[in-house]
Amino acid sequence: QLRAKNLSNADVLQVPPLNQKRILAFVNHFLVNTCNFLNEFALGCETKFVEMERQLQKTEASLVILEAKLASIPTDHQVPNEGAGVPAQSEATEAPTPESEITPVSEKPVDEAPAEPAGVRACEDVRYRKFFKMLHVGVPAPAVKQKMQSEGLDPRLLE
Repeated sequence: QLRAKNLSNADVLQVPPLNQKRILAFVNHFLVNTCNFLNEFALGCETKFVEMERQLQKTEASLVILEAKLASIPTDHQVPNEGAGVPAQSEATEAPTPESEITPVSEKPVDEAPAEPAGVRACEDVRYRKFFKMLHVGVPAPAVKQKMQSEGLDPRLLE
């Protein structure tokens, strides 16, 4: 408190000025060190960003190759086998009473069209077949689910 009273009573004109060269040196030193730090930090961030971009490009290239491999897998050999079993059953049921089933067949397609997707297993559905193949080949499930979402399909059907 005594010092505060002395400072308030002190004559400003009699106080010696601060050494401007010394203050300027401190400010310059602070600015130089801060700029060097920020430059090194920005360089480190840019290096990490370039490395992450390179890894992302490698991952994208691998994904394109994997999608090309999946596209080259023929799916026709599975569909006819499953489809051949279904017509054989329908032919067996049509043989006993062909006239009585002509009328219900024309009525059933209207009713069966909405019910058919519910009765078909997801792994047999044309839209979901490639995603099950991706899982079979070894693509991680989260990646397959993300791909399904990007195509507007429900990823919960994989489970």
